Amino acid sequence: MKREHTRLIIDSLFLGVVGFLAAQVFTFLVDQAQHLFLINLVGYEPGKVLSETARYLIPLSTTLGGLLSGLIVYSLAPEAEGHGTDAAIKAYHYEDGYIRPRVPFVKMIASAITIGSGGSAGREGPVVQISAGIASLYATLTKRSVPERRLLLLVGMAAGLGAVFRSPIGAAMFAIGILYSEMDIESHTVLFCLLGSVTGYVLNGIFVTWEPLFHVPDISVTRPDQYLFFASLGVCSGIIAIILPEAFYRIRDFFKGLKFPQILKPALGGLGVGLLAVAFPQVLGGGYPWIQAAIDGSLPAKLMLVLIFAKILALGLTVGSGGSGGVYAPSLFVGAMLGALLAYCFQEPPAPYVVVGMLSVFGAAARVPLATLFMVIEMTGAFHMLGAAALSVIMAYFVQKFFSSAFRYQSLYEWQVPTKFDSPAHRGEFFLDVLAEAKVKDVFDPKRKKWLVFPESMPFREFVKVFFETEQHYFPVVNEEGKLVGIFSLNDIREILKQPEAWDLLTIKDVARYDIITTHPSEDIHTAFRKFTVRNIDALPVVSDDDPREFLGMLGRREVIDFYNRRLEELKKQKAPIRV
Repeated sequence: MKREHTRLIIDSLFLGVVGFLAAQVFTFLVDQAQHLFLINLVGYEPGKVLSETARYLIPLSTTLGGLLSGLIVYSLAPEAEGHGTDAAIKAYHYEDGYIRPRVPFVKMIASAITIGSGGSAGREGPVVQISAGIASLYATLTKRSVPERRLLLLVGMAAGLGAVFRSPIGAAMFAIGILYSEMDIESHTVLFCLLGSVTGYVLNGIFVTWEPLFHVPDISVTRPDQYLFFASLGVCSGIIAIILPEAFYRIRDFFKGLKFPQILKPALGGLGVGLLAVAFPQVLGGGYPWIQAAIDGSLPAKLMLVLIFAKILALGLTVGSGGSGGVYAPSLFVGAMLGALLAYCFQEPPAPYVVVGMLSVFGAAARVPLATLFMVIEMTGAFHMLGAAALSVIMAYFVQKFFSSAFRYQSLYEWQVPTKFDSPAHRGEFFLDVLAEAKVKDVFDPKRKKWLVFPESMPFREFVKVFFETEQHYFPVVNEEGKLVGIFSLNDIREILKQPEAWDLLTIKDVARYDIITTHPSEDIHTAFRKFTVRNIDALPVVSDDDPREFLGMLGRREVIDFYNRRLEELKKQKAPIRV
């Protein structure tokens, strides 16, 4: 095993521990904030009946929470606003995996206040940014390279999620897949992310609980018509997954355009959520108690229909206004209500449809169907639902993917890029790969252009006569036997051309460079391209494979770049003839 692999394994185990601790500290802070704001101030415990007095105190709690969150975030670390996961994605692609050291700690406090005071947001985004931020800090302290920093960022994300959602496989798949809006992953990080998430999960199981987040009865799916129902749920989930990011970011844009102090906008959003919660308290927080109620079949159908859209609005008001929290739990809430509503329409038990609705809506809206499939199944323990769930989430993904193109916002994560080809994190990798597999002979054609060569004994004045009749900028020099011995360029003789009195005193031998750099037809283009940079030249002499002094022509830097661009387009078409 390579030393670097051993080090990364140790890193992954360490970040698994860090992810577990960060998740537990954050969960503790959320619980404390909830006791302070909702239970003590308002007199309301999520999932319980809301008294009339408490109902009208909710806007006070959500507004105060938004105000405090805004003051903390915009005074200390503005990048901690929003739903966190997107900020981690941006850091991976565009900021070399770097997150300012203060960000995870600001995010932890601000998100705990937002969620604990009743803001309609989830824990996944903050946990991702917190764990990723600590991983970035760790990479800085241990003086890691940029590729390793990016890898550790993903391991940190997976570790925190594995602990807080008790989903070891799903968390790892989420971390490596959430970066891209199409079906692409960071495959080289899979094992390390899995090791980090499993470590976080095991520690959570040992010290907290092994129980999944939701309790689902063991209901099997065996009738053929049930699969038709789940396919229908997938189509409906895809439609909701189109609406969800579009509505969320439109609300975000509305708040951005408001001529109102940015630091106070989360309070305004909190007020909006509080007023909505007066009628529908179910929209407060992540909504996990109400998801369990939907699984248990204790919510009326009309209420669930309203809650689908009320939760989308509440999420936009909370996070879109600049509040700090995640979009995962609210998306699960929306999917749960949709699934339970369709179960009511189909006259079926609600539990399986709630589970499948959760993963279908988020999997499609976030463009991570496989990761969500694992996460939700692990969070509910409903492994017997795997077939039906896979059918539904695939249907939802394709519906969302193909019909969302008509809308401005097509994913819950706007910093996603389509594939690795489009990621700045991989800029240059494909360039080297494409050039390494091609040879000079694939680019160089000796018949394309006739190059003039100049005997080293030629008087410079004779050369000048030829020079003004040619478009060459590089001039190969040969000996009496016609073998290549040197070369010079226009830049080498520019000053001499300004001094006609010196022309009769010089020969080509006097101006040629004999420390010549050449290439040959069987050399790979990557190696040849590196030679251009040695002296920052634009053309290389090409010599025979059998005789390094037999001049064949010149290879231009522009020819190599044109070849690369053509080849890259061909590879893109070969790689993904149908992009999903």
